[in-house]
Amino acid sequence: MTETIRATKKKNVAIEFWRAFTAVAIIGFHVGWIIARSCNGSLGYWMQTSNWFFGSSETLMIFTLTAGYFMMAHHKKLSNRPEYNERSATSRAWEYTWSRIRGLLPVLILGYLIGVVVSTAFYYPEYGFQDYCVMILNSVWEFLGFHAAGLRNTTGNFFNTNGVLWFISAMIIGGYFLYWGLCKNEDLTAGFIAPFGFIFFAGWWCFTGTRAAQTAWSTFGLQTASTNGMGGSATDATATLGFNNGFIFVMIGMFGGIILYQLISLAKKHELKAGTRLFLTVINVFFSVLLAWYIIYQPTYFNLQRWTVGFMQILVVGLSLYNQDGLTSLLNNDLTSKLFETLGGISLYIYMLHYPVAIGVLRVLGKNTEQTIYSFWKVFIPTVIVTIALSFVTKAVMEKTILKKK
Repeated sequence: MTETIRATKKKNVAIEFWRAFTAVAIIGFHVGWIIARSCNGSLGYWMQTSNWFFGSSETLMIFTLTAGYFMMAHHKKLSNRPEYNERSATSRAWEYTWSRIRGLLPVLILGYLIGVVVSTAFYYPEYGFQDYCVMILNSVWEFLGFHAAGLRNTTGNFFNTNGVLWFISAMIIGGYFLYWGLCKNEDLTAGFIAPFGFIFFAGWWCFTGTRAAQTAWSTFGLQTASTNGMGGSATDATATLGFNNGFIFVMIGMFGGIILYQLISLAKKHELKAGTRLFLTVINVFFSVLLAWYIIYQPTYFNLQRWTVGFMQILVVGLSLYNQDGLTSLLNNDLTSKLFETLGGISLYIYMLHYPVAIGVLRVLGKNTEQTIYSFWKVFIPTVIVTIALSFVTKAVMEKTILKKK
């Protein structure tokens, strides 16, 4: 009986494996594609582009699904306390958002500062002291985490220092509104707004043919461009109505996470037979292998499209959180569970810090010629090592200071 209780209370770290794996893979996408395309000799650097880990550009939904799931779990846990429910929805939403800000915004700011120091001289070697001051001061909204709202430096130069941080900005902003909705009317938000928002935004996103990396300002059903956009193939135009593509992408995942929480909660009320567990194991193994294959070297034998990959992420994340199949049990084994938990705990730090680290690795390697072009692995491997080490140090400092429990 004691062993059964202990097994039940054992922490499920299967999802942490996927968060860590995706975070490291995203380094490969940015190094081998985004940064490598800038190293065409125009900046004094030459680097080979690579298809390795390109698929990770479509798997950020793993983070947003889990963000929505754990946000819903946080709300359900606290809503059992009468004193908590007596407070206003606004008060509770700000408290939740502040906890997210405490955990993410300092690292977001650090990521930008490292980007300013390391990346600016790479992309803008002609900049002088005044140029740095102008860029930093006019990017104050980005430092505060409002990048995904479109409040950013209109020249776009600050974006290049660590442009991946739009994603963290979107999760903080979206989290406030969703949590407020859950506190104000859980049934309406979880039962109607989340499912409707998921279907509507996902359908619109699919219909327009865009992707997470194309985060220009857009309207519903018609992608427009703006000098205040966030990348993609945009040209100058005026955005009249709508949300940032990146923000919509994040909201799709967070809506999906809320839905997953409800489905998993219902499923856990039923006892599974051995045959059902075996079926779930086969399904999880098949789609996990396919998803990993796509992340590492897409498009795979099946020429997977991005919304098929989206479905696979929902399935794999859902089964990992459900924790009833053989593969999830294997990932929760005693030998590696601590490792997965530790790496998963720094996965967002890895994401926020890796871009300027990659630029730093290139600068340490030095300028080269087309004859001495850098390979993908020569830049990727040291970037991963340095980023993970920096993420561990950052997390340790955060836990002893800002996140220290009183």
